[in-house]
Amino acid sequence: MENVHTLNVRPSDILLDRVFNPAGDDNLNRATPANLAEACGIIPDFFCQACIEAEPLTLDAIAAGMDNAYQMGGFAYPFGGTIDDHNGTYLSEWQDDDDLPPLARFIFEGFELFVYEYGIAAIRDRATRETKIARFD
Repeated sequence: MENVHTLNVRPSDILLDRVFNPAGDDNLNRATPANLAEACGIIPDFFCQACIEAEPLTLDAIAAGMDNAYQMGGFAYPFGGTIDDHNGTYLSEWQDDDDLPPLARFIFEGFELFVYEYGIAAIRDRATRETKIARFD
């Protein structure tokens, strides 16, 4: 019997720069990079595909591409709130909601994706700081 080790590599693993737990949240420090990658699900793949296919590469084109890949809404139903410029924490528009530190940040050229718990995702143009926030659950 021969043991075979399979390595699953996705395009987003190769084409996107990524940082896990970019806000340095103590609760996320207990998770391994593999745990955080798993928690992000396929959202980084949607972002990667949208960036590769966007003509021209704009925030609106990336949002449309992610929505097309997801097929269930996404940025078509935007969330309010803001993304902290210092560490990427999601600050909800609702006062009762806790701030959410990003599980990970992914970068493709001049654009970045933050992924949070609950399937919340934010994309941002790094030059203009324009941001779009939605849920991909």
